[in-house]
Amino acid sequence: MTRLFSMTMCLGVLALALFSPAAQAEEQCPETLSHLSEEMDALFKGVHVKEFKRTMRSVLQASIPRAIRRADGIKAQMAFLRKEIQHQVRVEKSADFIARDVSDNPDGPLKPCKRPEETGYCNTVERYYMAKAANLANRAFLKALECYQRQGYQ
Repeated sequence: MTRLFSMTMCLGVLALALFSPAAQAEEQCPETLSHLSEEMDALFKGVHVKEFKRTMRSVLQASIPRAIRRADGIKAQMAFLRKEIQHQVRVEKSADFIARDVSDNPDGPLKPCKRPEETGYCNTVERYYMAKAANLANRAFLKALECYQRQGYQ
């Protein structure tokens, strides 16, 4: 009985340590989204709009704590991001559906076009990759905001 009590107490102390505010405060929230650069570059192979790429690269390097300070509140920013993610998911699904409908290989991966090609398929595939890139950044930013919120940022 004493052994069981000791084990239970040990587990209780471990659980308390793992879920206490002090343990949560030690969580490292990302300061930028630069860790996404490689994944973003892979998506950029399907995007030819230079301004979009430039903007997204600057977003990945931007300071998240500074963005939080500039925003009207972390909750409002999180709500906006959730809506934006939903919108981009719809754009991505729509573009995927349309591109596959006109594709020679509807079951395979969507193939990015070379720059001079200006067909409906190419424009749709580019929109698909832009939506995926936007959502990659938006989801990571939302996750970072949730982390900062757990640490007490308002």
